Amino acid sequence: MYYKKTKKSPSHNFLDFKKSCKKKNRNNVFIFPNVLKDADKYFNLRTKNQILDFIYNDGLENRFFYNTTPWEQNPNNKQIMVDAYEFESGNKRGYLAFMHNDLTNKWTIKSFKLSINTNDQMLQAIKKSDIMKKLNLEE
Repeated sequence: MYYKKTKKSPSHNFLDFKKSCKKKNRNNVFIFPNVLKDADKYFNLRTKNQILDFIYNDGLENRFFYNTTPWEQNPNNKQIMVDAYEFESGNKRGYLAFMHNDLTNKWTIKSFKLSINTNDQMLQAIKKSDIMKKLNLEE
């Protein structure tokens, strides 16, 4: 088992991953079944094509790198790193995790769901405004 250590920079080039989401490259992307279920539940993206279109067409608004960790369920001896990003879509904050397997030359989307740091955009907007002061609710 690998020592679970996060990295401060991505292991994979996001643009390479995004290019794999283009229609002609989609055979190089695998999506775990739980990803399809979560993408439908939280983002109304019901198919692999809808998810990949969303990614390729810049649906991951305000995307930022979250972390990189070793894939814990890896059945192989060669370590595979998983890059995770958070993004916004409308009023939701999402979480995307993907990896590239050099042995198969395929990308895998491991997670596409709401972020655990989810949906505090309204809270952040309220904190930036003076509404808390006007209501005497400042900390």
